[in-house]
Amino acid sequence: ATAAGSWLVAEFVVLLLLQYVVEGSWRFHLHGTDAAVPSALTHLIFYLASVAAPFPIFRFPGYLGPFLYCASVCYQTIAGPLMLLMAFRLDGDGRLPQTELWALLGGTTGLVLLGANLMGCYMVPEYRETFYKHKSFKTLVQWMWTERERCSYGEGTDASRAHVLNFATWTWPPSDQVRAWLEEGWAKWE
Repeated sequence: ATAAGSWLVAEFVVLLLLQYVVEGSWRFHLHGTDAAVPSALTHLIFYLASVAAPFPIFRFPGYLGPFLYCASVCYQTIAGPLMLLMAFRLDGDGRLPQTELWALLGGTTGLVLLGANLMGCYMVPEYRETFYKHKSFKTLVQWMWTERERCSYGEGTDASRAHVLNFATWTWPPSDQVRAWLEEGWAKWE
């Protein structure tokens, strides 16, 4: 139990550090969850969920992002046999059914590889890179600010920019851009 707990804590810390290196911040992007404790809890939830089942939504730049998502899935696929070897080594009594566990791990790893290949073959080719190519959340926000024309708030650049302001302030475009847009549109919005 101690070895497994240490392994999980080490993985969580490494993921948090990688998030900081890749994104430039480890804080979460939504208002109210961008403080230290909520951000750490959010990352813990994402880590535990990605260990249980690496859902594709985690590739969204505000969560793990494409690069960390791909690295996490590859790591988990490679780490499975290492974890199993460690479990057998720590099993002093020899009570673990080694043959069955290796067969189970081999079968599930094969399914993961088959699923990844099928997903890659059948997805729209221009979206493949959303599973591995790095795109920071700030880059996504900048795209939303300058190019996006449609969002849940409606159509047009103004709706998209209003949506961007729902994110934590550290993710916003430069303040001069935000100020200029607000000054320009304030009269027509009142």
